[in-house]
Amino acid sequence: MGTELFAGILTALDVVALYSVLPKMRTPLLLAIWTGILHMIFPFIGFLAGEWITHLLLEGGRWISAVLLFLTGLHLCLNQHKPTTSYFPPAILAIIVSIDTFSVSLSFGMLHLQRWVFLISAGVFAFIFSYIALKGNFIKGPILTRISGVCLIILSVLTFLSK
Repeated sequence: MGTELFAGILTALDVVALYSVLPKMRTPLLLAIWTGILHMIFPFIGFLAGEWITHLLLEGGRWISAVLLFLTGLHLCLNQHKPTTSYFPPAILAIIVSIDTFSVSLSFGMLHLQRWVFLISAGVFAFIFSYIALKGNFIKGPILTRISGVCLIILSVLTFLSK
């Protein structure tokens, strides 16, 4: 249960990195709620897909989940671009920032971890972190993105080492 809770928090950190560089929003609470819901929907789909893939690849699931977590973490660590001032509708931006939870939950579905603990954790912490990032100016995106990446890499190593 601790792994799912920890992973839910980590996957929600990316919203802080993205939303902290946005200009002030008119409805930060609504966007935070939408992001929290999406952080539950995409992992649910990922869990279902992960469980389905597990039936196809019984032995390779641990390897695939470790690789997916590692690559997601590596992508977050190596992401060097500076944020630009382009406009995306807030609802679309919430979808974009929530899609990465699919790959994490795909891995967790393959490992048959506790679905609802992760879904609730990811949704609640995405909501909290989104609201904090949208309301405050004290958090810088690239640093948190790299921290999230390192944490996902650590999760991938732990996944690979678990039996």
